[in-house]
Amino acid sequence: MRFNQWALIKFNEEGNCSFFTEDSLCYIHKVAGPKALSHTCSSYPRTQTVYKNEELKSLNLSCPESVRHILFNEQAMNLETTSVLKSNFNPSSPVDMEGRLVNLFCANLMMQPQNRVEENLYAIIYFIIFYQKITGNLDEKIDQMENAYESIVTQMASGALREAMGNVKELQTLELQLLLGLQKHMLETEGLRGQDTLLDYMIRLNNFFGPDKTEELLSSGLSQLKKGWDGIALPWLSQRPYIMRNFFQYHLYHDQFGMKRQQPLLKEIYLIVVDYFFIKSLLSAAALENGTLTDDDLINVMYSYSTVRQHDQKVDDKFSQEIDRFKRNDDLSVLNLLV
Repeated sequence: MRFNQWALIKFNEEGNCSFFTEDSLCYIHKVAGPKALSHTCSSYPRTQTVYKNEELKSLNLSCPESVRHILFNEQAMNLETTSVLKSNFNPSSPVDMEGRLVNLFCANLMMQPQNRVEENLYAIIYFIIFYQKITGNLDEKIDQMENAYESIVTQMASGALREAMGNVKELQTLELQLLLGLQKHMLETEGLRGQDTLLDYMIRLNNFFGPDKTEELLSSGLSQLKKGWDGIALPWLSQRPYIMRNFFQYHLYHDQFGMKRQQPLLKEIYLIVVDYFFIKSLLSAAALENGTLTDDDLINVMYSYSTVRQHDQKVDDKFSQEIDRFKRNDDLSVLNLLV
């Protein structure tokens, strides 16, 4: 064994760390305690956000094992709460209760059983549009929010919402601007984990647009990618419906959607949908090339893409700026990315 590889850990046949016990706990941590762990194992990919009287714990998706445990486990997004007695409150602001309610309603809309997760996203956007129009104090808003939520759930169950989605048209110009325009920011920061992996999948994606990227080739390539999604990726995901639902539940929780109030809600959901659209395109290209979609493809795309999106603030800022430029003040164009 090479000296510089003495501490490398080889995964077992299931792709897990060989020190994991049957209950998915670390044997080293159990026997020798947290001080025996490396910095990576003791901290990354764990993260937390501290409020006045609570702490929200999460994981970054930039770790392949995080992706595996969060997306491939049907119960992964079931939240657990623990009460801890402390002498003082945390020196942080309290949770925005109105934002938490918005988050809760959106999370419940994502959990409604639908044929395609895009229908759940449409429902969430529908709810946000309504919410942004209501006025009054929180008590007055709650009743209106509940009524809107119940109405949307009814429309989801009856198929009326799916029918409404059928009136939304594809907007290839916007899709191509996002796919091609955002790529230049993905690899600007050197040395990020998974960059080579992401580049490999981006090359596969760009192969569908040809070297000259003529208008005809761009349109044809986009159509091929959508056929790859509908014909190969979607049937594979339909057998594992929890994967994409977990992905969105994770982002609603991890990003604290509606609670941070750093930008308008429609802009927040626009960013999430654009991430999904980009990831869909990368997965479609891989599925078309291989004739199938695999666990490894999904894990590789998710973790390498998340490395850039979760750990590079410059990329996050540029994504936001580019989206504003491409959507041209039309927040509802986010709906066009769902068809």
